[in-house]
Amino acid sequence: MAIAAAGCGGSDAREDNPGGLTKIRLGWQKVPMTSANYLMAQEGHKYGLDIELVEFNRYTDMRVALENGSIDFGTIGPGDMALSADSGRSDMVALAGEATGADLIAKRAGVGPLTWKDLASGKVPFGSFGAGIAWVKTVATLDEQGYDIGDVDEIKVAGSIFDVMQTLKSGGTQVVMNVDPAIAQGAKEGYAEYADELDINSSSLGGQNSLFVANEDMLERPEVVKKVLRNYVDQLERLAADRALWATTFQGYTGIDKSVAEESLKRIQLGVRFSRNELSAFAKFLTGKGIAKNPELPEIVKDRYQYEFLAEVTGKSEPELGK
Repeated sequence: MAIAAAGCGGSDAREDNPGGLTKIRLGWQKVPMTSANYLMAQEGHKYGLDIELVEFNRYTDMRVALENGSIDFGTIGPGDMALSADSGRSDMVALAGEATGADLIAKRAGVGPLTWKDLASGKVPFGSFGAGIAWVKTVATLDEQGYDIGDVDEIKVAGSIFDVMQTLKSGGTQVVMNVDPAIAQGAKEGYAEYADELDINSSSLGGQNSLFVANEDMLERPEVVKKVLRNYVDQLERLAADRALWATTFQGYTGIDKSVAEESLKRIQLGVRFSRNELSAFAKFLTGKGIAKNPELPEIVKDRYQYEFLAEVTGKSEPELGK
């Protein structure tokens, strides 16, 4: 397995190796949701694939790499698909779901139960990494509770998910949106707690966190797409059925404490199902808020979801998979 720096490109990403394996570049992050991507690289040769892992810090960065063709497959959030389509790009297609329930809110330890009214009061410093999927879900949930993000004391944090947690640790924020393992690490260190009462995965946008996607050029090689998806589905099912394996895998590529790894998985569900209608709700919300500009985006984005390959690989009908 090779780990490459993000952004490397070249036509060899789609050429076959002399040994008969098809080489692909696969995007990946060191987060629990993309453990299947990691295992895909280890198991690739069994599927006739030579998989080069390309590590990214954010879904947004992976989206850009998918758009420009420097990687072939990867993981993004449903909001990323809408934002990409709104920019006029049509370089990505979604092939499967990956994880739900992974978007979370954390609070300083000892704060006590919080409400959306508390956040909207403007008295609670709230750390965000604006425009990500967790941010969109937060804004949508505020809307549904009758509040506006403009009333929140929002502090936009640059950097990684761990940088976001540092603002909580230092007292610069009292609540943050984030994903694991950053929150689990903060909980272990004693300065953070999960704000499960602020469930941003229960909004009208749904719990979908991540999608397995491809650069659209890969559709010209359907047999490769099916090989990749078979590998992906097998690894995702392995992890979903064996949380001990999932925790061990996650701990292995991050080096984090075992208890942090185990805590990180508790609120996440893995699965290939993804709803085109639910996910187009992201586009509708983004256009309604003026974040996206194209009023036709909710319908346009539906065309970016491809079900036929996953249906063939899993033996399930397209409606069963969420179409």
